[in-house]
Amino acid sequence: MTQYPHDEFFKYLFSLTGVAREFLSAFLPTELLECMDLDTLVPDDTEYITPELASVFSDKVFRCRLKGMPSGNPLTAVVAILLEHKSFAPAYPHFQLNEYRQRIWSEAVSKGEKPVAVLPVILYHGKKTWKKQPMAHYFGHLPKPFEPYIGEFDYWLVDLSKHSDGQLLKLRLGFLAYGLLTMKHSQDKIYLVNQVMVIFEKGEEFLLTEEGRIFVETLFIYYARIANYRAQDLKDKIIENMGQTAKRAFVSTYEQIKLEGKLEGKLEGKLEGKTEQALIVAKNLMLEFPTMSDEQIAKLTGASKEEIIKLRQEASLRERG
Repeated sequence: MTQYPHDEFFKYLFSLTGVAREFLSAFLPTELLECMDLDTLVPDDTEYITPELASVFSDKVFRCRLKGMPSGNPLTAVVAILLEHKSFAPAYPHFQLNEYRQRIWSEAVSKGEKPVAVLPVILYHGKKTWKKQPMAHYFGHLPKPFEPYIGEFDYWLVDLSKHSDGQLLKLRLGFLAYGLLTMKHSQDKIYLVNQVMVIFEKGEEFLLTEEGRIFVETLFIYYARIANYRAQDLKDKIIENMGQTAKRAFVSTYEQIKLEGKLEGKLEGKLEGKTEQALIVAKNLMLEFPTMSDEQIAKLTGASKEEIIKLRQEASLRERG
């Protein structure tokens, strides 16, 4: 299993064409949507990411027809949804995107096809603010005669930090809503520990279909990995309020995940960096929720009750000192 859970989840989520269509419909500006026939959106499985670009972006690529074109010769556009997976904004995104567009155009030309317009859409879920700048910004104060030679172009940015949880939960497609909400908070372990039931509130409904079951399974694996949440505890929390039929379905899904070893030891509670990560989360929980019991914190973080008691004693000594 790779060490890039964000990439894996992103690629799964946007492999669902309906999710990609809903994402573009919800986040692209009206002037672009009016030009695009999203009903014709289809995946493009060509590999455009080089090893160098892979250090910056993951991608899912689609093609769709443009509206208002002659029926006999309809134009299409390439829509590239790119995840900025380092969780911080690159210094020169235009440079990487320009290389990416060139690869798409070169691929078309090598096949004897006409190059098509490329719309880069960046999905960003980092903590630091992404300060979007025009291409010319990188070059300082250039003399005007040089400006046409820079090759100015733009990209559309979807910064999840700019969208409230409520806005994301109002998205019509549940897979997209809960997927983006989890990605938005992927670096906030306290949120992930305390908002399990918000993220999985539709779990019972999703388990009614095979596609929904796969979504719940994939979200469960992603959630457990990024939250350092013990899978057994996460499973118990999720099924707490489920009906018997859904509970059996989820337990069956969980057992299948366990059988396939998709969490690499986390199912037995062997959290990577358990001591350091668990104690950091435990300290934060004590600060945020001072009435939470030692048993509750131990269960949520994977630390032992003795470690929690010791943390409380150390905190008490610091306060007295």
